[in-house]
Amino acid sequence: MQNDPFNLVSATAVFKKHGRFISFFTLGAVLVTTIILFPMPQYFRSTATVISANPVLADKARLFNTNIQSLYSYFGSGDDLDRIYGIADMDTTYKKLVDEFSLTDYYKLDGDSLPLLRRKAVLRLREDLTVRKTEKGQLQVIAWTKEKQLSADLVNRMVAILQQREADIWENNYQHALAQILSSTATMETEYKQLSDSLSTGNTASHELVAANRQSLLEQIRQYRKTADEYRLAIQTNPPVLYVMESAVPAAKAERPDKIAIILAAFIISLVFSSLLVLINNRNPE
Repeated sequence: MQNDPFNLVSATAVFKKHGRFISFFTLGAVLVTTIILFPMPQYFRSTATVISANPVLADKARLFNTNIQSLYSYFGSGDDLDRIYGIADMDTTYKKLVDEFSLTDYYKLDGDSLPLLRRKAVLRLREDLTVRKTEKGQLQVIAWTKEKQLSADLVNRMVAILQQREADIWENNYQHALAQILSSTATMETEYKQLSDSLSTGNTASHELVAANRQSLLEQIRQYRKTADEYRLAIQTNPPVLYVMESAVPAAKAERPDKIAIILAAFIISLVFSSLLVLINNRNPE
């Protein structure tokens, strides 16, 4: 029976004989790793967690129907979350952050035209600021930057932009509807005045017809004015588009790169590699 080229006794002897090589190789690898990691910038992470609100609650009917709040949940569905995610992923959202926080300076970009610099900053920001959906039906906004306060500010501003964008959509729709109602009301008021003036002329039969038309028109004007007031109130009391479950705060310490973990991994890998290298080079021939 042939002897096993490796056994515990021979391996121990090899390790003792070449222990200095293993030690120097391992320490050298750790030293090189430390030298490489030392100048690398540290990055701080900030995270905010939000959930979607039910868009049905943005309907103006909620203000005048006492049952609306009990009929609908305060929280939105997965489709509502997808809509918010779509807004967050738009270039216009990232461009707004780039402009507000002067990120072209933060990323030290120069030498090109302003539109190109903004585009480059957006691409860099997309790497540092991400939005993701969780399995729990939440949306997380995560930022990694070299400045802890900047990370938190970027995340919280992104959340505010999402809130404002959706609120603006509802407000613009209501403003447009209100403008149309006011225009129609003004037209009816003009017609009402003309009918009132016509009562001074004509026969009795025409007077009755004009009076009936005027009364009907007056009821419409009252209804339109009531509807206009409802739209004004809805514009002033827009509900939240999303609920912030956790706002971003500055990180207590840098989380990337994890220098201790990387150095420890380099130590273990170099130790194992050098040990295997010594064993292979000193194996006994069969």
